[in-house]
Amino acid sequence: MKPRLKTFFGGAVAMAVVLLALYAAASLMPIITYPPARVAAVFIALTPGDFATAMIERLGHGAIRGLSVAMNLGAIALGGAGALFAARAPTASSKAKRSLGAGAALFVLAVILNITSPEGWSFAATGAYALAGYFFARMIAATPLMAAFEPEVKGEETPLDAIQRSRRKFVVRAATLVGGIVVGGGAFLRMASRRTGELLGIVSAGKPFQSPAGDPAFPIVEGLSLEITPNDSFYNVDINIVKPSVDSMTWRLKVHGLVSSPFELDYRQLQTDFEVVEMAHTLTCISNEVGGDLISTAVWRGVRLKDVLARAGLQAGVVDLVFRAAEGYSDSIPLAKGLEETTLVVFGMNGVALPRAHGFPARIIVPGIYGMKNVKWLTEIEAVDHDYQGYWMVRGWSDVARIKTESRIDVPSHSARVALPAMLAGVAWAGDRGVLRVEVSEDQKTWRPALMKRELSPVAWRLWAADIEPGSGTKQVYVRAVDGAGDVQTSRTTKPHPDGASGYDSVVFELGT
Repeated sequence: MKPRLKTFFGGAVAMAVVLLALYAAASLMPIITYPPARVAAVFIALTPGDFATAMIERLGHGAIRGLSVAMNLGAIALGGAGALFAARAPTASSKAKRSLGAGAALFVLAVILNITSPEGWSFAATGAYALAGYFFARMIAATPLMAAFEPEVKGEETPLDAIQRSRRKFVVRAATLVGGIVVGGGAFLRMASRRTGELLGIVSAGKPFQSPAGDPAFPIVEGLSLEITPNDSFYNVDINIVKPSVDSMTWRLKVHGLVSSPFELDYRQLQTDFEVVEMAHTLTCISNEVGGDLISTAVWRGVRLKDVLARAGLQAGVVDLVFRAAEGYSDSIPLAKGLEETTLVVFGMNGVALPRAHGFPARIIVPGIYGMKNVKWLTEIEAVDHDYQGYWMVRGWSDVARIKTESRIDVPSHSARVALPAMLAGVAWAGDRGVLRVEVSEDQKTWRPALMKRELSPVAWRLWAADIEPGSGTKQVYVRAVDGAGDVQTSRTTKPHPDGASGYDSVVFELGT
């Protein structure tokens, strides 16, 4: 291997070790921003709307994962460049100075990224970055990885002894870096968990969580979606590569703008100052394709937004309510929508505190509107006198964002071989309009009704099932829903952006024994 390539490779590996340690630290202590993720977040925020939409439509939300991989590879390459910079020094002392300079640059960059992140500056983060920068400098200065290929033989050592010594040195340094941050982070996490544990228990205020009652008249169909989606299976889409971590002890919800009495709520006050309600509600992403799985249902616990606004005292002329999140995301809804009984500020999900990925400590739930306006990690509610354009609105997506009447076939799966008797089954939803009935067809001309499971809530999906009619060979079956207003789901096929997908879901399967 050529010397320059070995030097670059050594620096790249050193950076990979540092990134591994920082990733572990960020996982244990969310106050520590993982630098490549923060760079990716800045890139996403600056991305033009047309380009962002094109990438999502081409790659789905895997585009964000691809960006994350690219940023990590870029950081690793930067480590290789740092090693080359240090190696160009003419003397050992100047090489040490250049190595320290590269480590210091890494430290400064990480601190800047952390300060501009939602979590902001912290002593723990600064210490982790300083440790990472120091070990990176030490590793590229001593070039332990490169010495493993062609180590300097000392004294009576054999070349094999020298290689083993050099490799041990590298492993010890890497293990010290990773282990030190992880162990320290674990201790900090346990301490923080004890501090917040008491408050998390307040989520049980009000009536205890109860799973929805069953419907004896509705059949059990294997493969059909659960009526209530478990938290760890609930779909999760947002603009963040690393989810914001908000400390419930210091979190405040600011209510301001065109109000008579602006105020702030802490986590305890949000759960105790207003009537606590529960609501089963289906949340769906505007990027959901026809038949897609970016849709889930939970029982949300929170307080009515209108009750919070009543305390503030809305002034005349309010047009929109603007919601701002901890990481800088924002969106809005019309005032009338915010005053509806079913628009909630929620802090619980299926009987527990909101998971971090779904907006802890609080988020907005707005039935009838796609998920992008159901802002997570909520920190501000502002009443304004104009039509506020949120993150995706300025990128060309719908401001109304009204959920369309849609349905999906869960079973049988595509290309399955089905033996009679058997059933079709799936889910249907229509935002806040409810689902009146579901119909299935083999020719899109003659439709027959499906059996509906009892309504869980006017703002939740409904499960449906229908017998597969006798026959043989290949069948293609379509499904459509009729919403509570009597409007039939459209057959017109549209893409998800800018205002939600439409069209009939269908399944092709083989009838046989």
